Amino acid sequence: MFRDMAFYMFGKPLDSFVQLFIFEPIVIGILAILIAMITKRSWTVFVTIIALNIIDNFLLVNYQFSGQGFGTIFTQNIVFFFEKFFSMFYEIIIAYIIVKLPIMHSKFKIA
Repeated sequence: MFRDMAFYMFGKPLDSFVQLFIFEPIVIGILAILIAMITKRSWTVFVTIIALNIIDNFLLVNYQFSGQGFGTIFTQNIVFFFEKFFSMFYEIIIAYIIVKLPIMHSKFKIA
């Protein structure tokens, strides 16, 4: 999902490092912060980031391994989730720090 988005935005595939540690954290972080601002809860940052990463993994694995059977799809979903675990942790930390800033509490009433 995010690989395709980067391809359509920039016209070429991004380097894996740029994709995982620059582009995706910015996009997913902004979405998680917006959800936290709408719901007024900071814990939604965790749920949003994990859900978006699971959806992204599911779409990518189904596209790459759809002809190889359910066992391969299931196994590759787990492998891809742990492959993106460090970048997901990075996304959670950045978004949570931004949500916990005093200005976010006073201006948007995020609990």
